[in-house]
Amino acid sequence: MSLMQTDKPLVSAPSCAPPLTPKLAPWMRQLFERPEIARDWLQQHGSPVHVVVASEFERNVNDLLSALHSRGLSGGLFFARKANKLPWFVTMAKEQGIGVDTASLNEVRETLELGISPDQIIVTAVGKEHELVAEAAGKGCLLVIDNADEMELVRSVARSLGKTARIGLRFSGFQVGGRAVFSRFGFPIGDAGELVAGATQSEHVKLELLHAHLDRYDTEERATAAQQLIKIADHLATLGHPISGIDLGGGILIRYLEKESEWQAFLQQLVASVKGDEPPFTYRDDGLGYYRVGNEVQGQADLYPAWNKLSKERFLAAVLDHRQDGIPLHRQLSERGLRLFFEPGRALLDNTGVTLARTAFRKRDTLGNLLIGLAMNRTNLRPFRAEFCSDPILLTSEPRSEMTEGAFLVGNLCSEGDILFRRKIDLRHLPEPGDVFAFANTAGYLAHHLEIGTHGNPLPRNLLVDSRTFEVRQVFA
Repeated sequence: MSLMQTDKPLVSAPSCAPPLTPKLAPWMRQLFERPEIARDWLQQHGSPVHVVVASEFERNVNDLLSALHSRGLSGGLFFARKANKLPWFVTMAKEQGIGVDTASLNEVRETLELGISPDQIIVTAVGKEHELVAEAAGKGCLLVIDNADEMELVRSVARSLGKTARIGLRFSGFQVGGRAVFSRFGFPIGDAGELVAGATQSEHVKLELLHAHLDRYDTEERATAAQQLIKIADHLATLGHPISGIDLGGGILIRYLEKESEWQAFLQQLVASVKGDEPPFTYRDDGLGYYRVGNEVQGQADLYPAWNKLSKERFLAAVLDHRQDGIPLHRQLSERGLRLFFEPGRALLDNTGVTLARTAFRKRDTLGNLLIGLAMNRTNLRPFRAEFCSDPILLTSEPRSEMTEGAFLVGNLCSEGDILFRRKIDLRHLPEPGDVFAFANTAGYLAHHLEIGTHGNPLPRNLLVDSRTFEVRQVFA
């Protein structure tokens, strides 16, 4: 059965979730057309296995930088190491001439060991402690300061080392449309005057960067935050302490799905099912962020915007072209000679990875739901949100029985909560034990960020493969 034969019908089976067709890079489509390769990898390395390629990372670097360079901006990217633990992507970042954003002592040390220059390492870790600060300040990495206690710690450590620590200041509470953007990270921007004055007067820290951490995928918020940081930069310049740049963090959108119509239909039917106008299609009627109060649906979808119009370089372009008083942000930055940085993780990992797993069993729970058990657990494919909204693909060249009902994919943990997908999937064909499921575009956060070893099992293996020949170049356990 070819990949095209497994495509979803236009209308799902009764009580199934609407289809969410994954966007597939060419190398993924070619791999999925050759299920024998996936079976061989699982036979040799166990289930599940994470598979990554290098070529798409390079493409993403070039695409994101094009948004800056085409507008005459200097600056660049720091790859957010926390999005994927594999050392190969750090090496790729070095080859592409971009920096690395680190979030822990181990990440700092590993990044240095992999040959990244300290001046290309930024440390944004939350809750920095003495050993991390000493390592970063001692080697010359840039520390982004989040609060007053961190500032005092950095000053103290730098003083004891006889060093001047390179720092950035993270701010929050930016005013956008008459409201303050909420965040638990950073100093209140209203305290900026006092903070920058103190930072510029200390002999043990050197302020180089202004930083913003913004949680929502809102281009206006990003641009407005940058414009407010520019005002602080202007103030620093009047103090005789110009800074080198502004960092707007990560959170650059990517697109997981092929069709906008499917995404909109999914959201509409989810609301209708919670309201009771349509049959539920989630496990035990999980609203995925929505809930019913009386006859009304409240809450909001706890889901990544899996289809969007502003992915990757388009997202950056929208930020850079945002105008204040008729002047685009990129011109405000370039006229001042300010560099602009971003810390993408997911966006640099777009299309770089897939996850493969074997079918272990088929059964029904006590409510009669059909369960397809896979040799993996939910932490091997764990989003920050309630659900990963991209349909799995069954890879098999053998004929399989047609299905007239949907199924829930579940994991192999001894836990009632080990549900891989909370929506009922229309598989069309009933998999048999040993059949392979593929999950597209999992390298960014999904595969590694929350993955744990359980029941004495090791973490899954990771394969670096050639995107044309599918030759395994390296294995990381």
